[in-house]
Amino acid sequence: MDDFELFDSGAPVSILDIDNLESEIGMQFPTDFRELYLSFNGGTPNREFWTGDENYEPIRIEDFKSIASAEIVDKDETKYIGGCFNLMVHRNVLPAHLVPFAVDEAGNFICLDKEGGSVIYFAVDVFQPDIDMRINHINAQKMLSSSFRVFIDSLVGEGEVDQ
Repeated sequence: MDDFELFDSGAPVSILDIDNLESEIGMQFPTDFRELYLSFNGGTPNREFWTGDENYEPIRIEDFKSIASAEIVDKDETKYIGGCFNLMVHRNVLPAHLVPFAVDEAGNFICLDKEGGSVIYFAVDVFQPDIDMRINHINAQKMLSSSFRVFIDSLVGEGEVDQ
């Protein structure tokens, strides 16, 4: 994780801001997640491709969502982790155990799983109206990495993507 950076980050956040978000969404973030967000509050990654499965197309991570600081008035905006989580769970787009922290270039979510800390890809464009929402939620998920740190360490730059 040492050489991983986010560009065009939001305003810096404090430990208290992260603690407040954890209380709001009901999850304690991994240490590596907290450390990254204390250095970079969201933004565009310098290594943007996940290529961890040769049977799956590379996923280009477009943007990491920001954490809203205490003085932010538009905390409910989806550019913030808390705002996105609350709206997507309320609308039943995401199951409540997934916390979206990034998006790919197609608007699909990269999430932390509250139940085990793994990183999950959630495709928003696979919804089928004729099946149960719980089944839709399951079908939309793909585990990318067992942890946040493994996920970050597995990201590569565009020049390293096998063509």
